[in-house]
Amino acid sequence: MREVTATGKTVSEAIEAGLAELGLTREQVEIEVLELPSKGMFGILPGKNASVLMKEIFDAEKYIYDWYKELFAKMELDAVISCQSMDKGIQVDVRGRDLGALIGRHGQTLDSLQYLGTLVLNRKVKDFTPVTLDVGDYRKKRHQSLESLAVNSARKVKKLGQKVILNPMSAAERRIIHMALSNDNEVQTYSTGEEPRRRVVIDKKSK
Repeated sequence: MREVTATGKTVSEAIEAGLAELGLTREQVEIEVLELPSKGMFGILPGKNASVLMKEIFDAEKYIYDWYKELFAKMELDAVISCQSMDKGIQVDVRGRDLGALIGRHGQTLDSLQYLGTLVLNRKVKDFTPVTLDVGDYRKKRHQSLESLAVNSARKVKKLGQKVILNPMSAAERRIIHMALSNDNEVQTYSTGEEPRRRVVIDKKSK
């Protein structure tokens, strides 16, 4: 992050000079007063100006917004981006036309872009801050779809007495299946296979 040492006849003047040089507002910087102004002695010794050290405060939301904006511009996509700090990181929502390329098959491209965003952001921050990336509410719709799949598959297992093996899914999607059926006392779920072909199995609970 940028920093500057600025001076002025008063602390306020020094701060204003520093803000002007950085092109920032007071809310965007940390200010440390290095030296208070002093008057000269007996009109012989010159007085001293105030001196302040100003450091730009890292804005994680702005950083990740700018990073995705530049990335999508290079991909020649007309995307509208919004960022919001959440309890568990930063939520990035993307809207626009013809953004299917950002999602990919079963959200694989979306997961990769989310991973990259988390990676680049956490090179700049001290505490781990995950980035959640969504395009056109894909994740919300996918979550609902997977919950419906879990319930319908469990119903089939109970009716036919045969286990159901779902298509390969990412760890996050498998977790949705497991959670959707965690309170169902008649079926059990577990994962089988190796990544990236790992699947969820839904079977009747043994008595």
